[in-house]
Amino acid sequence: MIVDGVEERIAARLRQRREELGISLAELAKRSSVSKAMIGKIENGVCCPTAGLLGRLCSGLGVTLSTLMLSVEDAGLEFYPAANQPTWRDPDTKLSRTVLSPPSRDSSVQIARLWLPGGATVDYPVTPARAIRQHLVMLSGRLEFTIGDRLTTMTAGDCLFALIDRPTRLHAPGPSPAEYLVVQESA
Repeated sequence: MIVDGVEERIAARLRQRREELGISLAELAKRSSVSKAMIGKIENGVCCPTAGLLGRLCSGLGVTLSTLMLSVEDAGLEFYPAANQPTWRDPDTKLSRTVLSPPSRDSSVQIARLWLPGGATVDYPVTPARAIRQHLVMLSGRLEFTIGDRLTTMTAGDCLFALIDRPTRLHAPGPSPAEYLVVQESA
């Protein structure tokens, strides 16, 4: 059972978004390639989704992961103290994702800090429902970013812009973790 507040809010927001769209578990399962049973477990807080699974669910719901994360927090803040920034951890890969930017009606930019352990890989095999404009800024370590069939290896200080309109893969070849920022424009 999930006990952390962030995971509970993510589960509730996934269910809320599905209900806003008026789609059934079966329809979301079809759109996201995630089983009805797994979606039910996630929505009921029985299990915590992996990054890849959460990415597929977001795609099936027509939202970005950053938008989902921002929607689980209070809107209207201009200052976002570190203590209030929600962190989500992938139970499978141990990827850690912290939303840095405050929720705002006045900005379409979302910023998150990600930490991927050395040797870990996160796959987003489902094409997003709409293209995502995203900058990746490497803070430390090495990251192999693959979009479609194009591989880019990044190290500290590198910045990459990508229009995420194809399946992607993130891999920290290790042994050190990769820490990076994702700066994303919302539609």
